[in-house]
Amino acid sequence: MKYFIFIITLFTFISCDPGYAYYISNNSEKDIYVYTNPPIKVYDKSINRTKLIDSATINPKETFIIYSNIGGGGGEESFPFNKIRIKKNNDSIVLKNKSEINSKFNQNRKKRLFSTSYTIIVN
Repeated sequence: MKYFIFIITLFTFISCDPGYAYYISNNSEKDIYVYTNPPIKVYDKSINRTKLIDSATINPKETFIIYSNIGGGGGEESFPFNKIRIKKNNDSIVLKNKSEINSKFNQNRKKRLFSTSYTIIVN
């Protein structure tokens, strides 16, 4: 019986799909604005469902989760955005395609046992 429980437990951990999340972190002293194509999906508690937003404001010293999922491993092929623009003060970071987006997010990649996070840090 002990072996059966061990095998079931082991199989459960091996067969779990890993999670991954993409963040934009505002380390600056002013608000930043994030625009994406297509729009960002966010959960709205007031209507109890997901809605699309054209832009997101990230306050100073805060982090915003732009996308997350379970399974599929993350990366360029599963990321839903074709273009991201991050506006700060008089400057903008413009990522024009999935390759540029993936490259920028991979600069701060953290891999854990069952999850991976990707972050763009704005100073």
